[in-house]
Amino acid sequence: MNRSRVRVFSLVALCLACALPARAQDRPPNLWFQGTRLIFEHAVALPGDLGVSTRDAGLRRFLDRLGATVSYQPQQRYVVITAEDRRTIVFTLGDPSYTVAGVRAQAPFAPLADGDDVVLPFFTLARALYVEPLAQPNEIVLQPRIGALDVRTDAGRTIVTVRGAMPLLIATTGESPERLQLSFTGLGSALAPGRRAAGPAVDTIDVAVGGTTKVPTTTITFEGARGSTHRVLPSGSPDAYTVVFEPGTEAPLTLPTAAPPIVAGRATVTDLTIEPGPDDALAVRVTLSGAASYEWHRLADNRWYLDLDNTTLAGPGRDEHPAFGAVQSVRVRQTGSADAPAVRIAFTTTSQQRIDLTPSDAGLVITVATSPPSDLARIGSGRTGGAPVVASATASPDPNASPGDGSGPPGWKFGTNSNSKVIVIDPGHGGADQGTAHNGIVEKAVTLDIAQRLRAVLVAQGWTVRLTRDADVDPVSSDNLAKMRADGKPNADDRAYLQTRCDVANNLGARLFISIHVNAAPLESARGTTVYWYKPQDAPFAQAIEKNLIPLAGTQDDGTRHENLYVVRHTSMPAVLVETAFATNPGDVALLRQPSFLQHVAQGIANGVKAYAGSPSANALSQQQ
Repeated sequence: MNRSRVRVFSLVALCLACALPARAQDRPPNLWFQGTRLIFEHAVALPGDLGVSTRDAGLRRFLDRLGATVSYQPQQRYVVITAEDRRTIVFTLGDPSYTVAGVRAQAPFAPLADGDDVVLPFFTLARALYVEPLAQPNEIVLQPRIGALDVRTDAGRTIVTVRGAMPLLIATTGESPERLQLSFTGLGSALAPGRRAAGPAVDTIDVAVGGTTKVPTTTITFEGARGSTHRVLPSGSPDAYTVVFEPGTEAPLTLPTAAPPIVAGRATVTDLTIEPGPDDALAVRVTLSGAASYEWHRLADNRWYLDLDNTTLAGPGRDEHPAFGAVQSVRVRQTGSADAPAVRIAFTTTSQQRIDLTPSDAGLVITVATSPPSDLARIGSGRTGGAPVVASATASPDPNASPGDGSGPPGWKFGTNSNSKVIVIDPGHGGADQGTAHNGIVEKAVTLDIAQRLRAVLVAQGWTVRLTRDADVDPVSSDNLAKMRADGKPNADDRAYLQTRCDVANNLGARLFISIHVNAAPLESARGTTVYWYKPQDAPFAQAIEKNLIPLAGTQDDGTRHENLYVVRHTSMPAVLVETAFATNPGDVALLRQPSFLQHVAQGIANGVKAYAGSPSANALSQQQ
């Protein structure tokens, strides 16, 4: 924080302190959060809350731990915080009321301007993110909690989703087809201790909180109706766990999976099943999106673990206690760092057991036998089965690839063909999916118009351009449509639908992918252009688009933003999603109605492509030298 900002905040705080009663001048409390002190650069105690600036490094650390982001532009009157589960919390300058996922509530004080920043009621924000401030002697503990328990029914089934403040660590105990008990480590709860479920397949749901204030544990027990079975559903977020109780056959014990965060150069554990093997053995079947190297370790106290290198875990961590075999527990965790992630699968056995590792087409099978090992080797390594993953998104091109046409070997599907002349443009929405529609602006029509204009400019520059759709149609492929209809599972994210758009680019080995959209917001004051990215190689591409698009479009520059968007995440080449303007802002709407503006947007994006990738002929020449 620079000195001028510190001085401005100090003046704001001084004015507040002089105008408020003595209790508002108390020293800000000591805060404890997730095993450490949470320290703010500048905070002021106000009646009923704590004022903290949006630019405060302590607040940013707090939001990062929760997977939340904050967005504020000095020209605007509102601050938008987006939670990991996609809920939005909206504060407005000078107004003590705020909204959480569209529901209005009241804060102890109105947000205040602080130069280019805003002073927010911190405790109010924390509660909206499912973190409860609990007063303790000499400090306040910020306790992450289970914030919601959603129950709905569908054709005789009862579907329950548990939502927490942070990525969930779950242990299952007392499990049977009709009964499920989940323990969430590190999360408290203010949910009702017992309730009768609203659905036909679950009789009761009981919530119990144990542990300590700083290290709580919440246990939720589901008692299903007689004859019911349960299975885990993909939740779409590491902060959520979804289970369905229904009449039917038993399902195997599986690791709940979200939409797998497939990243070029990394494998992802998309499923993990624990089942009995031959001769009372226990088999763990690990399904991965691609091959990965691993290293295993045997410890002297009957523990054994395996680390999958450069691998991510789809869904929360897991603690299992199988009722068969010679294994007391199986634990699955995401470890490592953002740059070097790893997935650890750890066993505690009844004694030193033989453990066999067998690569499969889908990944790896770990078999724990009931017999002792033939030797007591302490360490080993190997590689799983499955299709190889390109080691780097900027790997050197295959010398056998056909230059210039993007039609190299299938391996290009998993990497970046920097020699390709193909650019894929994705006009957002289409067909029955019209996207946002406000003030006479229909998103699906505007995005197609811009995409067709952009194609003409890029073709003139020498690129080969493919559109994911070239008309007002739903672009889902027949194969992906069959998947959506055949698996019988909810597709709340329309993953098969969106994957079609990604497949166009991945199968062509495209050089770049550009998705075009029109934005909307609950407040008319929201305006401007944002360029979204996800993978590390996307960031410089997004910055080039932003730098060249804004001067031509004349819109407010809302910057580039790292966001977990499906089409950007699941394309293997540098990719961006451009929100061109807001259909809910009168000024932006006036621009969106002008063909000249749409042309300027297309030209600005094309200029960004040239700044980032050069011309296709120059790009191909540089690869040959």
